[in-house]
Amino acid sequence: MRRWTVPVGLTILVSVVLVIVFYFVDLTPLLASAQGKPVDKLIRMIFNLTLVIFALCMVFLFYNIVAFRRQPSDEEDATPVWGSTTMEIAWTIVPLIIVMWLAFYSAGILFDIRESPAQGEEIEVKVTGRQWSWTFEYPQWGITSADLILPVDRPVLFRLYATDVIHSFYIPEFRLKMDTIPGVENHIRIKPTQRGEFKVRCAELCGTGHAYMLAPVKVVSEEEFQKWVQAQTLPLTLVEEGKKTAQQFGCLGCHSIDGSRLVGPSWKGLFGRKTTLQDGTTLQADEEYIRRSILEPDAQVVQGFPNVMPKTFKDQLSPEQLQAIIAYIKSLSE
Repeated sequence: MRRWTVPVGLTILVSVVLVIVFYFVDLTPLLASAQGKPVDKLIRMIFNLTLVIFALCMVFLFYNIVAFRRQPSDEEDATPVWGSTTMEIAWTIVPLIIVMWLAFYSAGILFDIRESPAQGEEIEVKVTGRQWSWTFEYPQWGITSADLILPVDRPVLFRLYATDVIHSFYIPEFRLKMDTIPGVENHIRIKPTQRGEFKVRCAELCGTGHAYMLAPVKVVSEEEFQKWVQAQTLPLTLVEEGKKTAQQFGCLGCHSIDGSRLVGPSWKGLFGRKTTLQDGTTLQADEEYIRRSILEPDAQVVQGFPNVMPKTFKDQLSPEQLQAIIAYIKSLSE
């Protein structure tokens, strides 16, 4: 019995110290959603349980190394150990109970955070993921944006779609994430509780530009949100229409507008510039070059960049949308 007293006592002591120390450590980003509170509680609970298991394993490991080390004068073999049926049953049953309890507790949290709000309160946002950008549509107002703008303290229903491969819609400050799958509609409900600026990230490896698949998130007051809605519904110039179309089809996920290098060439200063293709030929980036690069991306691949541009825009863009995008690209060279 005395052999158990020291390691058990040390395990309790080390566990208490670890739990207290990590209680004051921020393990997660800023919490900015109502659904994130029970998620954080679950994370903290699992982490504390892990600390206790870690302490149990490490204390018994090092205690046995020290307490049962071979003495210099000891030349005999150790007494054979044939195992303990009681201990084997215990370390099978106890973890099973813990895992089952965590499963039921987690299922309860999942059920609670999926509960629908009162009718009329909820904003609906259609989220479309594509390589390598996000598009956000607000069907209640007919708005399409590359930025996710949300009012604070108002429930939001996200309907999630993908056009090419599997992506995963994730805002760390909101805690929840959900896959976007081609041909499948997923949905997730979130109520932002903190104003601020965050980022949508893709949490599923989705190709060359995965690391760049980000989108700004702004949580604002209800008054600021309504002003933004009104501004988005005003008539647009051709250049503004081109920018909106580029955002809608995810162009800015691969082509920067500030000169920085992404998956594809930057649009900053592109129009009128001499461009070298992969076959060594040089062309001037005029309207015809831009139009063909969008409709037939295989025909004119720029040197130093991968041939990964989608080949579906020929069927997706109307002539008016194509012309608006060209006007927008031209404006970035003025």
